[in-house]
Amino acid sequence: MTVDTKSIALILVSVLMIALGQVFWKLGTNQTGAGASLIKTITNIWFILGCLMLLGSSWVWILALQRVDLSYAFPFQALAYALIFFFSIFLFKEKITLLKVIGTSLIIIGVLFVAKSK
Repeated sequence: MTVDTKSIALILVSVLMIALGQVFWKLGTNQTGAGASLIKTITNIWFILGCLMLLGSSWVWILALQRVDLSYAFPFQALAYALIFFFSIFLFKEKITLLKVIGTSLIIIGVLFVAKSK
């Protein structure tokens, strides 16, 4: 299968939606607090938005897989980790460590290698 700009865009949109879904879940758990009931959690607007984002990402991912090989597309999913790392720093003020920076950099480099393989 050939890889075109639309295929890459679909993959990246899916990855972004995955990361945003996780961010929304974190916002929801921050709102409801530790030990919140299941009902309180699943009725939280951030939790609902996170579920919708992850459902949407699955739909976009399927569209991407119709266009490219799984062995090419799947490594891009690792970029969700890198996006979440950045969201965690800027939105949740989480601590940055050298090992996290190195690990995230290696993930990004690995995905770049895969991207260049086509």
